[in-house]
Amino acid sequence: MSMPSIPTDRPAVKLRPPLRDRWRDVGRPPRLMGVDVARGLAIFGMIGAHVGIVWMVAGPEGPDIAALVQGRSAILFAVVAGISVALATGRGQPPRGEALRSARLRMAGRALVVLALGLALEMLGSTIAVILPIYGIVFLILIPFLGLRRRTLALAAVAIAVAGPSLLALLRAVTLAGTGIPQGIGGTAVDFLISGSYPLTVWLSLVLAGMALGRLRLDRVRNAAVLFGSGVGFAAVGYGLGDAFNGTVRGWLSGWDSSSSSLSALSSAGTSSLLPESSSPIGPDTRGYLERLSEVDLGATLSQAWGVAPHSGGTWEIVGSGGFAVAVIGACLLLARPLRALLVPLAAVGSMPLTAYTAHVVSFAVLVSPFALAPGLASGDGDPAVSAWFWIASMGVLLAACTMWALSRGRGPLESVVAGVARRVDLPANERGPAASLGNEQPVAR
Repeated sequence: MSMPSIPTDRPAVKLRPPLRDRWRDVGRPPRLMGVDVARGLAIFGMIGAHVGIVWMVAGPEGPDIAALVQGRSAILFAVVAGISVALATGRGQPPRGEALRSARLRMAGRALVVLALGLALEMLGSTIAVILPIYGIVFLILIPFLGLRRRTLALAAVAIAVAGPSLLALLRAVTLAGTGIPQGIGGTAVDFLISGSYPLTVWLSLVLAGMALGRLRLDRVRNAAVLFGSGVGFAAVGYGLGDAFNGTVRGWLSGWDSSSSSLSALSSAGTSSLLPESSSPIGPDTRGYLERLSEVDLGATLSQAWGVAPHSGGTWEIVGSGGFAVAVIGACLLLARPLRALLVPLAAVGSMPLTAYTAHVVSFAVLVSPFALAPGLASGDGDPAVSAWFWIASMGVLLAACTMWALSRGRGPLESVVAGVARRVDLPANERGPAASLGNEQPVAR
């Protein structure tokens, strides 16, 4: 007698879509491919600034590629980061109620991971001014802003961009920052947050502006065109008025050695151009505060806040380079439609910025500084072709690696870690386990 067959529930074999379909699906909604492309351009621009590319494109007196990417790439990265925050927290509608609570918890988790990753990269000891630690701090500061409307975010960005650099410069002047310890506010934490390569007043205003843009319907062609046109206008106004204010010609392309004012130069030079030379290598100045304050040139101090040169941290740089970033984002949104198939590799890099940026910093540390297996690869003082080819090779490797990962796995590895931590932080205490509820009895502020 034959036994009846017992049906078995075998899981269906999940066939991987063909490569053509996977290529076509990169950057599809809910992602905005144009935003990923802009982020990829920002990463490649920062890599070019790090390796010291010096290709001339307009003769000895004209701008070079290094000047074009210097500062502006990081600012583009900041504006796109703000857009990404808005896209992750409700897009056009700010989160409310439980959604807002969840968004704040997840943002805190992301911020801590980004901060930890940035500190780990700094411990490599490379000559790169790693941008991730300041982003970790900015993301924590953004938590109270997540529920604000587009107009409020825009007004906050404008207020910080206009008033922030001036207040900071005045504060550093009246506290005699940089004249010696314990006088002034020139300590390590302050240098990191408000007077280093990435001053908080600059990046917070740019990220808030990006959040305001992210509340728009960026998938609409009309809005993308408006972004492009308005960005060009802001860039023209910011750079034009910045040159007029500072008495420079193309000061916005001057790079690090610009003669125009710079908040970061104020910090690195110990404010020697603005404050009396009262410090000595032997000991601190013993003169009274009022006597030293009377010698401070407040006019020159405040002019520092209106710099236009890259990494000046001035208001005109924020307006001009911020407009440049908005124009690039608008152009990327417009081009992502007709050129989708061609832009997939660049969008793949932009879809995993933490992974791409970390890979670059690690490779730079191994090859150039401090391990210096091939130190001649990045040198602005040597053969321009050396740093240029290193830049091209770095981009090529990232384009290939990120594209293959995106086609086979999707989300980048470090992005998966950040998302996992964010979800873990947002889980209710009873789902995290008994130990996780300890010390969490207080209700979460809404």
